[in-house]
Amino acid sequence: MAATTDVIEMFKYTYGAERLSYLAAQEIVAWRILSRKKSPVGGRGQWLLPVQTKNTGVWSGHTEGGNLTTRRSQPDTAEASFSLQEFHGIWDISWKMLQDARKSEYAFARSVEFMDSSFRRRNYRLLNADLIGTGRGELGILSAADDQVGITVRALPLVDLGLIVDLMDASDDNTLLGPDGAAVTAIDVPNRVITTGTAGSGTAAGDYFTFADSVTSAASLHLLGLLAWVDDANPAATVGNIGGINRSTAGNEWWQATDLGNSGTNRPLTEDLTLQGLDTTRERGGSMISDYLSNLALLRRYHETLRAETMVSFGSLKELDGKVGLGRDESGMKGGENSEGETIYKFSGIPWRAEMFFDSNKLVGLNREHLFIGHGENDVPRPISEIFDEMTPFFTLPSTAAAKFEVISYWQGELMGDNPPAHHIIRDLAES
Repeated sequence: MAATTDVIEMFKYTYGAERLSYLAAQEIVAWRILSRKKSPVGGRGQWLLPVQTKNTGVWSGHTEGGNLTTRRSQPDTAEASFSLQEFHGIWDISWKMLQDARKSEYAFARSVEFMDSSFRRRNYRLLNADLIGTGRGELGILSAADDQVGITVRALPLVDLGLIVDLMDASDDNTLLGPDGAAVTAIDVPNRVITTGTAGSGTAAGDYFTFADSVTSAASLHLLGLLAWVDDANPAATVGNIGGINRSTAGNEWWQATDLGNSGTNRPLTEDLTLQGLDTTRERGGSMISDYLSNLALLRRYHETLRAETMVSFGSLKELDGKVGLGRDESGMKGGENSEGETIYKFSGIPWRAEMFFDSNKLVGLNREHLFIGHGENDVPRPISEIFDEMTPFFTLPSTAAAKFEVISYWQGELMGDNPPAHHIIRDLAES
């Protein structure tokens, strides 16, 4: 519960600073990209996608006056079925904090704005984590066993201070490996370490942090993520088959994305490998990639390759896309809360975007026209007082007796698509 003592520094002044370093980075690149295309899903929150899997008819040559072919070939179709995942968010505030804030009209408005904007930041960070995950809302994935209090993950952690997390066993998506509803107490960004005050126990590579109580073997209460869509295998059993279609069934290759892996052994990102991804996507999906997406570490590796090519070709130290010198034109690197991860880099004319929280050693090529956010009545999370007009107030009393108010938000959504072969993933790419 938010109390006056939690935000007393805010009440001391008549201005506020948004330099909230303790929140860590506020970028939500995947959400910004994918939410450009949103569509309401009516009825019971279901979307049914008919897919033609076979063409019809035969076409055969014949001799003059010869017999017509007796061969016949019939069409076939399949149906992908999607439903929306429900989400709710709650923040609470003590009666005392509200009353203390009401001593000044500005302080009251500021306190409510602070709480609401803080909640929205956390809310969208978690939605962004869902969108770049495998359907389990991974906030940090272990690269090796780590049974310490500070647990190292393989990419930039998606947690922020105070977030309540579980550490899940990836082998069954059910066993808790130490942190169980534990609050994050420290984040070491350069070393990729998450500290909760509870040591890991029996961990292994692939185990992951997720929001508390959101994943069990029975269900994963998260959106389908890009790493679920852009794959040639089914997601984890707790996530379920995308659209209810089993990618492992012979003949269902039309529901698989192109997956260029190297059996777990990292290799350099080469021009030929990246072109292979483009060509295979064109061959299988009949479409072109609109965006590349990777973390910053892989982008730096691409920069090294470009730098080496520049030296070989021109024998100079010209800054990439800018003036003379080492490095890059940083003004072309867009960051911040409203960024779509724009960079100065392209491959084959396709923009390469930096999603700094993206999983390690992976480059995804996606066609955003074949992915969209399906949603219910409200296209983004909103307080229930806005959704159900005049039926419920902004501040509601909690179900338990307590001297506080709660503010509840609600949203239904899912990452939906119609053509997995329109995307590809290149795995096992060296980052150093």
